[in-house]
Amino acid sequence: MEKLVLIALIGAVTAYEMRTVRQEYAVLIGGATAVLLLAECIVRFTGVAEAFGGICAEYRIPTAMLGSVVKILGIAYLTEFGVNISRDAGQNAVAGTLEIGGRILILSCALPAAVTLLETGASLIREAAP
Repeated sequence: MEKLVLIALIGAVTAYEMRTVRQEYAVLIGGATAVLLLAECIVRFTGVAEAFGGICAEYRIPTAMLGSVVKILGIAYLTEFGVNISRDAGQNAVAGTLEIGGRILILSCALPAAVTLLETGASLIREAAP
C-alpha cells in the first residue's frame, strides 16, 4: 500500500508543479502515474482472483459466473480510469460518453447472470408449489 501512495504522491506533486510550465506535460505525467498505479493494482489482483476461485469451488458456483464477475469489475475499473484521464485532459464530453458505454457493457455482461438467477428462482418456486 505504501508503494501505491508513494507513486501517487510523486506523480501528483510532479504534475502539479508541471502545470505552471506546460499544461500538456502535466496531463501526460498524470496519465503515466495512473498507468503505473493501475499496473501495480493488477499485479496485486491475483490474490483476489484466487480467493474468488476458492469461494466458487467451496459453494459449487460455476466458474463462468466468476468470469462474468471479473469481467464486470475490469470494465468498471477501466471505465473509471478512462473517465478520470479524459476529465483531467479537459474532455468532459468524452468522459460522459465513456461512462455511458461502460454502463452498457456492464449491463450486457451481467444479463446472463441475471437470467440464470431468475431461472433458478422460478425453478425453486415450481418445486415448492404443490
